[in-house]
Amino acid sequence: FCTLDGPVVTEIRGLLTPPPSREMRVKSEYIHHKEIKGALGVKLIGNGLEKVMAGTPVMVVGEYDEEEDIKQEVMSDLSRLQDKLSTDKKGVMVQASTLGALEALLQFLREETKPPIPVSAIGIGTIHKRDVTKISIMNEKGCPEYATVLAFDVPVERDAREHANDVNVRIFTADIIYHLFDQFTRFMEQLTEKRREDAAGIAVFPSIVKILPQHVFNQKDPIIVGCEVVEGILKVGTPLCVPALGGLTVGVVTS
Repeated sequence: FCTLDGPVVTEIRGLLTPPPSREMRVKSEYIHHKEIKGALGVKLIGNGLEKVMAGTPVMVVGEYDEEEDIKQEVMSDLSRLQDKLSTDKKGVMVQASTLGALEALLQFLREETKPPIPVSAIGIGTIHKRDVTKISIMNEKGCPEYATVLAFDVPVERDAREHANDVNVRIFTADIIYHLFDQFTRFMEQLTEKRREDAAGIAVFPSIVKILPQHVFNQKDPIIVGCEVVEGILKVGTPLCVPALGGLTVGVVTS
C-alpha cells in the first residue's frame, strides 16, 4: 500500500463486501469472504492502513517476488508526483479525496490562478482535528489568511469544525475545484478591503500641492489657504511640510 510516509506491507485479515444490491457507503452488515474474484468493491481489513492514499495501487507480494521491488512499484505513482506535491513554507492546506484529485487541485492553484495560491500542507481523505491544528500555525507566522483548509470532495469531522472556530481556521469545502477557488477569492477580497479600511486612518497618501498666493485667508493658526493639487491625492489628515525649507513641518490637513 502507498502512503505519504512510505510503503506499508501488511497481512490482509479480512475481505468485506456489502450485501447484494447495496453500495459500500450505505451502512449495513458486511459479508466476510476468504477470497474475491471479479470486479467488485471490497473493504480490506489490516494493520497500518490508516494513512493509505485513495487512488494509489494495491499490490500483492508473490512467492517469487522481491518485497523491495514491490515497494518501489507501489510508490511509483507518488514518486512521479513528488515535484507537484512539494509544498511552500507559507500557504493554505489542501485536502482531496484521491491522489489524482490532489494533483489536479494543486496544478490549478499553482498554474491557473493569478496570482498563484501557495500551499504549505497537503493530505488525502477526511479532515480531522489534527489537520486543523497543523494549519493553524499560519496564524502564529503572521499569515492569518493562509490559516485556511481547501477541502475538495472530502468530509469534515465535527470536532475539526469546532476546533477550527476556536483557533481561527477557515475550512472551505466543495466538490468542484472552481467553487473552492471562488470561496477563497471572496475571502481574500473581503480581507483586503478590511485591511484597507483599518489602514485608512494611518495611511499617508503622498501629494504635491502649490499654494495660491491670491487665496491666503489666514497665515496663523489655523492656516487657511487655497491650493492646487499638482500630483497625488490630498486628504484630511495628510501631513504637510515645505521641502524648500529642509522639510519644515507645517501641520496636517484638517478640512
